[in-house]
Amino acid sequence: MLSPLYRARIKEALSLALPIIAGQLGQVLMGFFDTVQIGGLGHEYIAASGFANGIYWMTVLLGLGVMYAVSPLVSEAFGEGNGHKSIGALISSLVIAVGMTVIFMIVIQALSWNIAVFRHTDMDNELASRFLNIVNWSTGFLFLFMAGKQFLDGMERTRIGMYITLGGLVINIFLNWVLIYGHLGAPKLGIAGAAIATSTARVLMAATILIFIWRDAQVRQLRREFKQYADPALAHVRPILAIGLPVGFQFFAEVAAFNGGQIMSGWISTTAEAAHMIAIGLASITFMVVTGFSSAGTIMIGYAYGARDREGIRLAGNTVFILVVILEAFFALLFLACHHLLPQLYTDNAEVISIASTMLIFAAIFQVSDGLQSAAAGALRGMQDASFPAVIAFLSYTVVMIPGCYLLAFHYHMGLSGIWIGFIIGLFIAAVLQLARFRWLVRRGDLFDHVDPNKKKVGAH
Repeated sequence: MLSPLYRARIKEALSLALPIIAGQLGQVLMGFFDTVQIGGLGHEYIAASGFANGIYWMTVLLGLGVMYAVSPLVSEAFGEGNGHKSIGALISSLVIAVGMTVIFMIVIQALSWNIAVFRHTDMDNELASRFLNIVNWSTGFLFLFMAGKQFLDGMERTRIGMYITLGGLVINIFLNWVLIYGHLGAPKLGIAGAAIATSTARVLMAATILIFIWRDAQVRQLRREFKQYADPALAHVRPILAIGLPVGFQFFAEVAAFNGGQIMSGWISTTAEAAHMIAIGLASITFMVVTGFSSAGTIMIGYAYGARDREGIRLAGNTVFILVVILEAFFALLFLACHHLLPQLYTDNAEVISIASTMLIFAAIFQVSDGLQSAAAGALRGMQDASFPAVIAFLSYTVVMIPGCYLLAFHYHMGLSGIWIGFIIGLFIAAVLQLARFRWLVRRGDLFDHVDPNKKKVGAH
């Protein structure tokens, strides 16, 4: 029987996480529907769409990781009783978002021009490059939306980002239908239509969340308090970068490892690549659900950290870990029970379905470890611990997972199965090390030593 403290924490975690999960699913479902809706053009288009999205997300997640530093700084400000400081975090994040837009657009364009370096087929290269050249123009709007969403999430107003993301998903699906196949008198644009649909949805999402923040009554009051205290407008640039760059590297290392597996799958065959894309797309949906609990843990622990509440940190972390294990066990059973059925949502190609269904069995095996490494990383972000988790990510994904995938797939001739066994090994190591880091930090006597002693200490949130 759970204690009242744990029941209260579970209720709080669910109230925070469920809207974040819905919003995260909205983001990943954009890619899902891009793949499903473009699948009618042939399994070659499924492979090319996955290839292009893999390159894009592998790149921009380094920048999006920087934005993930905003919510713990905002929640810490409210936890210590100085909510007006969250405005400085918002302003700083918007400035950083603009600067990152220039950098990442240049990088993505360079990758598009040199896409042959990934050693895929000419058709893969041509279609993926066409997609990247268009979707790259929406990169800045993606960063701005994430800055606004992380600001509101840190205030525990997680429903706003959810509503806007789900609205963007509906727009994306509709425009895919119109532009990919040329409905309602529009030209038939194929993969370029999917890129235009995604980009349009991102522009509208960014504009909506920034307008909401500007007009919101609570934020207006915080802006007045911020001016009264005369804090430097860009005082949070350095803290955001100090936390966010390691977080961004952590995201990059993980996604680069998975994207490396996708690139390797293209070396096997186009059929294997399409099957891999289907299986990893389904696994990404379950992962995005878990990241909602990870973000909830960041917020809850951020409040407790601002209040210097060690027991609150421990309770919040353990609560999230329990919920993640239960949820991921359910997803594992779902993949095992439906591994033949789920790939049929994407394609009717019998060979692709057969290979993808086998990969879903491997996906079932790594569900719990994937969820726990994400939840532990989110808990560590709440304590503003970012550098050590980045080292763990480097060891788990760059040192172990990528070489492991390659050796098992090609040196030991296990093919696509070898790539997925490499995923299982890397995620298990990451989960063990991240959880150990959390337990060690919570027990440290100097956990709050670097927190400003002049900050106002309040009770646990």
